[in-house]
Amino acid sequence: MTREELEDCWKDPQNRKWGVYYCKADPRVIVPKRFKWMGWTINAARPSAIPVVLLTLAIVMVPVLIVRTLGGGNAVVLPTVVASIAAVCLLCAYLSSSKRWSH
Repeated sequence: MTREELEDCWKDPQNRKWGVYYCKADPRVIVPKRFKWMGWTINAARPSAIPVVLLTLAIVMVPVLIVRTLGGGNAVVLPTVVASIAAVCLLCAYLSSSKRWSH
């Protein structure tokens, strides 16, 4: 697909279901949100979006489970969740700004 075709798919309101981007014709897994300045979202129509969602949940939840298993109380869990979310955000920011993704 050309950039123009991808942009047309992305702009088409028919490709949003319940606020989630869902376009089988768009080969991208990660796409800009409706308002591009708000960041990125997934294309729920792509089967490869499932591992992306699961990986994101794992990055956030595994540290919390480890802290809970080691006996950390609620005072430790919140900073762990915040640090995990920050790690996901930094990883996404790095990947989106990397020259590897530019065409």
